[in-house]
Amino acid sequence: MTVLQLLIGALTQVTNAFFVGAEFALISVRRSQVEPQAAAGDRRARRVIWGLEHVSAVLATAQLGITVSSLVLGVVAEPAIAHLMEPVFHAVHLPHGAVHPVSFALALALATYLHMLVGEMVPKNVALAAPVRTALLLGPGLVAMTRALRPVIFAINKLANGILRLLRVEPKDEVNAAFTGDELARMVDESRDTGLLDEDESELLRDALALGERPVSEVVLPLHQMVRAPADVTPRRLEQLAVASGYSRFPVVAGDGTVLGYLHIKDALDRADRDAPFPRKALRPITTVKADTRLDDVLTTMRHAAAHLAAVTDADGVLLGVVTMADVLKELVGRQHRVS
Repeated sequence: MTVLQLLIGALTQVTNAFFVGAEFALISVRRSQVEPQAAAGDRRARRVIWGLEHVSAVLATAQLGITVSSLVLGVVAEPAIAHLMEPVFHAVHLPHGAVHPVSFALALALATYLHMLVGEMVPKNVALAAPVRTALLLGPGLVAMTRALRPVIFAINKLANGILRLLRVEPKDEVNAAFTGDELARMVDESRDTGLLDEDESELLRDALALGERPVSEVVLPLHQMVRAPADVTPRRLEQLAVASGYSRFPVVAGDGTVLGYLHIKDALDRADRDAPFPRKALRPITTVKADTRLDDVLTTMRHAAAHLAAVTDADGVLLGVVTMADVLKELVGRQHRVS
């Protein structure tokens, strides 16, 4: 009987390790780490994603498994270990009345130590060190148990969520995978400090994050520096502007400062009359943004409009200057581009 009890105790250790490893793996793994495999048809990855979407129920299953395993271990393994120790204490002539209490205390200490080591610490550390592999290995099994025990888990989860609401805590069924800008910035710094990112990569990412905090007014090219074409510009004059400035795009500005549109140097190549002003319909439309618009929003607006040039105005609509997509991207990549 003692051998059978020890075998059952060993099995409960393995079972407990499974639940602990699966629990910590699903808490540690990021959805983005398994989504590519799920998209490629990996069924294990799909089950892991299901577990991340129903994390409250899955963790309830893990806790149920850990609790049952611990109780079985206490009922079966500790008496078996104590029974093996008793002959030793009898042999050393320990007082008869002390044999059972001492055997029980030592058996409890040994079983608890092994339970913490094999059933808790080892699987937890494995899951934290290799969350993706552990989640793919153990997660599907835990998900299958959650589905099989759905009525029981549903009842436990509902009760737990009810207690949380009494404590004014809103329960969540999915692991939060969203981060604020400050959190992402700290993650970039930590990745750089640990050597996962080099200095250039971390600088690029920090610039990208800062893009959403800076207004376009910081990079606008003011009117007095802007190479512009008059409303009556001709193909010949446009070519002269391109040669003199080295630019390829020119905002066309009326006498009152209104931006009518812009011209690209290649627009001059299609005009038969080199000295006839461009008709108004030949001008390309120019996107207009307010000076307080964030750089990331400006970039999105220009991409949607397929525009390389945007006019920047103040709150009253007065033209302040222009900004090019290259100006915005320069803030992102941190180096000068001479494109207009």
